[in-house]
Amino acid sequence: MNIAVIGTGMVGRLIAVELSKNHQVYAIDNNSENLNLLSKYNPKIITKEIDILKQDFLADSNADLIVNCVPGFMGFDTSKKILKEKTCVDISFMPEDCYELEDYANKAKTALYPDAGVAPGLSNIIVGNLISNYDIDEIKIMVGGLPKEKNPPWNYKAPFSPIDVIEEYTRPARIKENGQTKTVKALTGKIDFEVEEIGKLEAFLTDGLRTLLDSELTSDIPTLLEYTIRYPGHSSMISELIDSGKLENTTISHNGKIVNQREITTKKLFKEWKLADVDKEFTLLIITAKTMDSKEVSCVVYDEWKDGWSSMSRTTGLTACAIVNLILEKGIKNRGIIPPEQLGSNQYYFDYIINYLKEKEISISFSNEKNPLMIE
Repeated sequence: MNIAVIGTGMVGRLIAVELSKNHQVYAIDNNSENLNLLSKYNPKIITKEIDILKQDFLADSNADLIVNCVPGFMGFDTSKKILKEKTCVDISFMPEDCYELEDYANKAKTALYPDAGVAPGLSNIIVGNLISNYDIDEIKIMVGGLPKEKNPPWNYKAPFSPIDVIEEYTRPARIKENGQTKTVKALTGKIDFEVEEIGKLEAFLTDGLRTLLDSELTSDIPTLLEYTIRYPGHSSMISELIDSGKLENTTISHNGKIVNQREITTKKLFKEWKLADVDKEFTLLIITAKTMDSKEVSCVVYDEWKDGWSSMSRTTGLTACAIVNLILEKGIKNRGIIPPEQLGSNQYYFDYIINYLKEKEISISFSNEKNPLMIE
C-alpha cells in the first residue's frame, strides 16, 4: 500500500519509518533537515519538500491513505484538503471541531480518523472499550510525557511539537460535570499525587476530552475529566507567564521591531524545553473509571525512550500506525468522522490496536492485571 505522511517532526518521522516497514511511504515536509533524517532511517522512503500552505501537496498523489502530522493550527485546513480525495488519519490536535469536516468526507466517500495519538487517541480508545463493558459513572484521564531526570526550573522537556504544548496550556479546557459540559481555564483543578518509582507529580485540567464530550457513547456519563501530568510547580510557573501576558497573541515592540509577544516567549521556552536525543523520558497515561455500583476500573499505560525514539513519539506515533494498519489490512471502508472511542467500542478493533502496541513493548495494564506502577 502507498501512504503519505504530511509533517515529519518527531512524531511524524516515527510514523513514516514504522509504516515504511510494510508499505511505500511518501513523506512531505517543508523542512529539508527533517526529510534528510528520514532518508537515513530508510532510503526507500520517498521524500518531497513541499510548503503545504502554498503548494498542492496532493498533486500526482497515489497514496491509499494520508496521515496528517502537521501542528494543530494547520490541522483543520490540511485535513479538509485531504478528505476531498483521500481517507485521513490525523494526529494534529486541531482546535476546531473535526465534525465540521464531515460533509467533505461524506461527499468524497472518505473518512477522517481524528485525534489518533496517545491522548487524545489511545485514551479515547480505552474509554470506548470501558464504556462498552461497564456502566460508567465517572471517567478521569491523566497523561503526560516527562524527563526521567528533573531539569530545573521547569523540570520539563517537550517530547512533541512545542507549539502544541503551549496550546495545551492556553486553550480553555472543556469538561463534563454533573451531566453538564462546561469550559474552564486550563491549568486549574490541580491534583497532587505520587507514583511509585517516579515520585511526586501534579495534574491539571486541559482540553483533551475532545470527541468524548459529544459522543453518543458518553452521553449518559455525568463526569468526564482530562488532566495533563507534570512535576510539581510546573503549572504555577506557566500560570505566571499567562497572568503577566507573556503568552498573549499581541504585538509588541522588541529590539526596534514589531513582533508577536507569544512568539518571543515561546522561542525562549523552546530552547529550554528542547528534547535532545540523549534525554531519557517517559510517558504515563492513567485512566480511572467509576462504575454505577461504585467499583473502580483502571488502566495504566507506561513507556520510556527506546532505540532513539522518545516515548511520546512512540505512544502517539505507534497508535496512529496501529489505526493505519487496521484500516488497510482489514480493508475498512468507513466514511465520515470516525473518532477513536468508536474504534475502542469494537472489541476486535480494540484488541488489534492494544496488541499492536504491546508488541512494540508499550506497557498497558488493566485493573484486573498486575499494574507496573502503583498510584498512591
